[in-house]
Amino acid sequence: MSQTFPVLRLTQEAYDALRLESENNPDMWMDPNADFHGLLVERGITQYTEETHVTSNQPIALIPAYEEPRNRQHRADRQALDFYNSLIGMTPSLATDGLIWTWVTHFKLHSYALGRWPHNANTNLVNHIRRHWFVENQTDAVRQNNTAGRTWWIAHTATKAAEASGGAFTSHDALNDFANTPRHYHNMMNSNISRNPLVLAEFTRSLLNEAEGISGIGSDQIWKRMNLAAGTMLLDSMPRETLRTYIEDRVEEIMSDPEYVSDRTKLRNRKPFQVLSLGAGVQSSCLALMSERGEYGLTRPDIAIFADTGWEPQAVYDHLEWLKSQLSYEVIIVDNGNIRHNILEGKMPNGSNFLGIPAYITNPDGSKGILRRQCTSYYKTDPIHRHLRQMLELTPGRRAPMDVQVEMWLGISVDEAVRQKPGKEEWVTKRYPLIEQNLSRAQLYDWFRKNYPDRNLPSSSCIGCPYHNDSMWKNLKEKDPKSFQDAIFIDRALRDVPAIRNMVNGTAYLHKSRIPLSEVDFSDVTDYDDLMLEECEGLCGI
Repeated sequence: MSQTFPVLRLTQEAYDALRLESENNPDMWMDPNADFHGLLVERGITQYTEETHVTSNQPIALIPAYEEPRNRQHRADRQALDFYNSLIGMTPSLATDGLIWTWVTHFKLHSYALGRWPHNANTNLVNHIRRHWFVENQTDAVRQNNTAGRTWWIAHTATKAAEASGGAFTSHDALNDFANTPRHYHNMMNSNISRNPLVLAEFTRSLLNEAEGISGIGSDQIWKRMNLAAGTMLLDSMPRETLRTYIEDRVEEIMSDPEYVSDRTKLRNRKPFQVLSLGAGVQSSCLALMSERGEYGLTRPDIAIFADTGWEPQAVYDHLEWLKSQLSYEVIIVDNGNIRHNILEGKMPNGSNFLGIPAYITNPDGSKGILRRQCTSYYKTDPIHRHLRQMLELTPGRRAPMDVQVEMWLGISVDEAVRQKPGKEEWVTKRYPLIEQNLSRAQLYDWFRKNYPDRNLPSSSCIGCPYHNDSMWKNLKEKDPKSFQDAIFIDRALRDVPAIRNMVNGTAYLHKSRIPLSEVDFSDVTDYDDLMLEECEGLCGI
């Protein structure tokens, strides 16, 4: 026979004594090793518990959130189901007994409560303790405030909803939503219609499905509208499918209002402003032309933007002009100064003294390094975002309204999928149509040759980009010797120009071998490592 452990309740005398002490000596409640048993004995209360006929199949203990930093705040509630399932004989009726939960919180879960709901210095300590260790309103407050009571109730609600869902979701699914968005749970605990398992189940199912990305006040609105309707439509007597349709309609209304959505990408009935980041290289050129032709299910974007560093090979600029003649949508050219000029001056576009390119360094002690790359942000990302803010009339430095969403298309192929990175602006969502279609760089070359047999595709990147692999350097040397000589000039300047040399703690080179570019032998190129994969913004070389 497995061992069980009794779940007790405080006597009213013990409860009142602890409550009084918490007001006179609240610091004791901030001690994870506080001895509440000793305190009560000191006050002359030796018999401070009563039987409840509720037991636990294991010692009551939860992991204090402060011992697992990732569990802080609502994520600590993931333990709630284990706690709920361990209690034998606990019913919703018994669960309104605050003296049970006060005993559990003080004598079993005190250190957990300290970590789960840490005291905020801006909150009155006595009020904080009263809310999380005691229960005044037996019927309602226990569900939201007292540590042990809330832990049981949130799991009970998740279990109740899952059991009534007809297999649509599990109690773990529901609990995960409640734990990470507690207002979902709080709304239901404040309303009588949540007493009906079917209403509870269908509302929870909708939160897990149709309402993805809803804000806390958005879920408030859905529940308020359901409450208003409950008086006339008898929600608790509707067939499941009718109730589900009703809730889905309310969700659709709410998710179409930017005021009630926390994730702008989930806003309904709003088409994002679609922008193709055009590098005029292989991938972005093919993406631009495919969208123009309506191939692979692609529609035309609203605009394309080319961020000009001022140091592309002439073939790229010539190709860009041809592309513009092939596209029906506008191609906008933006810039943030000329990177070549700024390198020679040892300046960034903002005037700071910094090289900004990932040049290779040999340090004075002989060790090797690489300079921090800032060129993509300054010469690609920043001018694009600045132009979009102006176009969309967004105030600089201010958060964009929730109904403003830009979908930025990036021409990254499936063989460079590692370059997918989240954007830095919340109003800009990156999209990778070539990866969606599982298209590789080689397939794009084939597609272009088939459809434009009389044209060549250039490689797009700065003439002296340190991320060039040897095959790109060799191609530049043989096919565009003027540009290659310019790269040699800049490479030499990294070591000869005082404004640059004084900034670099070591000797800088454009080539990864860390020898002058003019001395590198490309006659037998075998290195095809694509260092452009390190360009984590995903805006260069496409």
